[in-house]
Amino acid sequence: MGGAVSSLRDLDTVTKRLVHLSENDPNKEIFVFYTSGLREAYTARQLYTLAGRFAFRLRQRGFQKGDVIANTLNDSPERAVTDIGIMLAGCVTMNIQLLLADGTDFRLMAQNSKCRAVIMSPWKQGAAWKLMNQFFSGKSDQGFVDIHIDNIPDLTSAILVGRTENGENKHFLNDLKIGREDIYVEPAKPDDLLIIISTSGSTGYSKLVPRSHEDTLKSEELAHHVLCPGVQWNSPREKCLKYYNDKSMGWGVGMPFAPICSADTRVLTDIFDAEVKRTGKDLWEASTKENAQFCPMLCLEMDSVREYIDSVGGSEFKFKMLIAGAQPLRKSQMENFLTLTEKLIVVYGSTEAGFLTAKCITKGDTMQSNDNGKVVPGVELRIVANDGRLCRPEETGTIEVKGPDVFKGYYNRLTSPDPQTVKAFTSDGWFKMEDYGYIDKDGNVFVFGRTKDIITYGADSLYPGWMEKKLMEHSDVLEAIVVPVSDPLLYQNICACVKIKRDSKLNEDQLRKYCDQIFLPNPVSEETPKPQHFIITKGDFPEMSTGKPNKKRLREMAESMFGYDKKVILSVAAPESET
Repeated sequence: MGGAVSSLRDLDTVTKRLVHLSENDPNKEIFVFYTSGLREAYTARQLYTLAGRFAFRLRQRGFQKGDVIANTLNDSPERAVTDIGIMLAGCVTMNIQLLLADGTDFRLMAQNSKCRAVIMSPWKQGAAWKLMNQFFSGKSDQGFVDIHIDNIPDLTSAILVGRTENGENKHFLNDLKIGREDIYVEPAKPDDLLIIISTSGSTGYSKLVPRSHEDTLKSEELAHHVLCPGVQWNSPREKCLKYYNDKSMGWGVGMPFAPICSADTRVLTDIFDAEVKRTGKDLWEASTKENAQFCPMLCLEMDSVREYIDSVGGSEFKFKMLIAGAQPLRKSQMENFLTLTEKLIVVYGSTEAGFLTAKCITKGDTMQSNDNGKVVPGVELRIVANDGRLCRPEETGTIEVKGPDVFKGYYNRLTSPDPQTVKAFTSDGWFKMEDYGYIDKDGNVFVFGRTKDIITYGADSLYPGWMEKKLMEHSDVLEAIVVPVSDPLLYQNICACVKIKRDSKLNEDQLRKYCDQIFLPNPVSEETPKPQHFIITKGDFPEMSTGKPNKKRLREMAESMFGYDKKVILSVAAPESET
């Protein structure tokens, strides 16, 4: 968001900007990784060289411009180099979320995108290895292994990226550093597809959000105006920013192209080893050492950081700015954020729509729960009632948006038009956010949560339908309904209401073990998206007059038993009734 070189803004693709930086500012640190307190920096020239050699290997093995390559690596130098290398090869990187142990989520994403390869760690306990190694054929050649899966015909290669010399597999980065391959750079156009970001879907299949070079540069420029209004793109070197951001490189807010777009320095924790978990201590120590100016932070991370600071007797360091989003914030949470920063930027948006609203808060300002500020320049936002009319000020309804960063539709190479895209937009072109809230008389946007059944689990939006389907695969389960309960950090946690057979002895411990088997562990944190609370019954669920289960009543029951604060969920009625 700083802009190191005056002419950088004139370059219309991420590829051109990386080439420009490698030639004109080769020692500029783009990434700084920390592992157990140790610092490892990657400059523009290093990234260009390593990624360019990886791009050469991809092209040598037949990958062509536009080919989709799925990346399952955790945040690490290897993830950055492979994603950037995919770009330099002219291919498209796609983030893969592995949640289901039977691999159905991966299979659906791979089929839909027609991806050609999957990048993965050879760690034997890793989720990707457990899913994919049974389909390997032949030996590894510089990490490339042939793969054959009957119902995914386009997927032909696995690319193993490791840190140890193990038989056929080499240390990936060391091998690139000593490699003699040419550096390959495929010329890119602004409308060329750069990345496909996976986001939650109603059936467990992640919807795929495509972003071109132009989309990515536009998003970064908008973020620059929202977060750093005093910093100009054509500013001198001292205006460049250094920030801590450990959001997944597969997320829109964490993708590795941002610091290249703006010639800034991104600091983060290296979690290539899936057994390494990020902590508040890691975040704070790295940020302090690097004097990071800002950081996007979730409530869960904020709590962990505050706990660490208290354990060491305080800290003199403060961020210039923290960015908070992904879930509605209470006033008390805003106040807690301000103990770590000079100012807090509360933002509202999504993977599909980008930044939509922003509010800057400093100590002493008036704060209100769920206040996300005013819409950012270029964005149109409206609140719509159940009957389709526009809501009055402070009347709650569903949120719909238009804007320069709103995507055009989900990526789908199997079906046209994509059915999810058709559902996502109104007939007059407004994108449905699937959130409910209102706009006050001063133009501030208040967001209260998700419409219908969507669960806001930390930074994730989960549709319970696919989780219910998996629970009902248990032989003793007759019916399952998953509902949210309020949580002080995640915003909402997950409760499974389960009806079992009358002669069943299935108990909560057994259900937990069953969930451990069907849901893969989160490689980044302990917070795996799976039911944390259970209501088990042999009787019927509460019913509506139609005979359908009364989900609203089940939600109230779960909230009264497990919720952190009942008023968080129930004080503002959703505009659509439970069905």
